[in-house]
Amino acid sequence: MIETVDAPSQELELAQQLVEHIKAGNSDDITQVFEELASIRETTLFQELGKLTREFHETLNSFRQDIDLANMAEQEFPDAKERLNYVITMTQQAADRTLNSVEGALPLCDSLTQNTNQLKLRWKRFQSRELSADEFRSLVHDIDGFLDASYTDSGKLKEQLNDILMAQDYQDLTGQIIRKVIGLVDNVEKGLVNLIKVSGARITSVENEKINDVNALEGPQIPSMKSSTAVNGQDEVDDLLSSLGF
Repeated sequence: MIETVDAPSQELELAQQLVEHIKAGNSDDITQVFEELASIRETTLFQELGKLTREFHETLNSFRQDIDLANMAEQEFPDAKERLNYVITMTQQAADRTLNSVEGALPLCDSLTQNTNQLKLRWKRFQSRELSADEFRSLVHDIDGFLDASYTDSGKLKEQLNDILMAQDYQDLTGQIIRKVIGLVDNVEKGLVNLIKVSGARITSVENEKINDVNALEGPQIPSMKSSTAVNGQDEVDDLLSSLGF
């Protein structure tokens, strides 16, 4: 395990020594004190980076176990995509079916309105005794035809309305699908928020330093281009952190 560096007290002691060496004009001692101060800063930064790496590693492991990323990537995410595509298809089909039914019902309503208005005007003339015998017989004949047509058209209109009603049955199924996808997204969101809270709180306390040596962090390894200094797998990460004292 790496011993914790009490940086403030050591820096204060070295600062006092530095003042004494400057007064005495000991250039070699001054250089040595500067090197020791730099070493303390590097050691402190190394410890902070190690703590950050360990916390991030542990949180990531917990995140993967809780959410099962492998299963999500291989099954749930593609499944969610297919489900949402299915919802889009069902919604489009229902919209098309509804519009077709409305387009079929509108002419029936227009015809019913037009014929009713015409008969209403003629019926008022009959009530006012303005119709001749021939006009009255024609009115009776037209009323008989109107009743037959209304009976037929009302049946067609009922079919169109029933079709519109049936087209809405997709909402129950699509609602269940959308709620399931929302639950999946919610789980991922919670895990990411927890991850950000842990990593973000530590990152703000560490200087943005780049370590350019053979032990620098390496990215994901391509099978045909693996580096000898890179770690592979969770066990190797645990071993590396433990060997460094974190």
